[in-house]
Amino acid sequence: MDYRKLLESKGFVLNNYPEDGKFWELVVKDDENLKRHICKVFKTDVELLDNNVVDIDKVILQCAEDYSRCVFYYDCNLYNMETDEFMKCIENM
Repeated sequence: MDYRKLLESKGFVLNNYPEDGKFWELVVKDDENLKRHICKVFKTDVELLDNNVVDIDKVILQCAEDYSRCVFYYDCNLYNMETDEFMKCIENM
């Protein structure tokens, strides 16, 4: 699988952080439907998604330029993920 094409097709951008290196990132702040969908794909706590209320300020999906160090983040919840698992979730977005 071509991870670069997959990430670009889902709206990820490659950002450069001088102290930490380059990271592929997708930051979602204003699209409630997309935040909700991403949380479902990444199997976020079901209680959060019940009652049709999503009170999530920000969702961030991130991995290093070499596709390692994959992270799913929403508000103050950070989940490190294996590359294969992360990319499977990205495919299902």
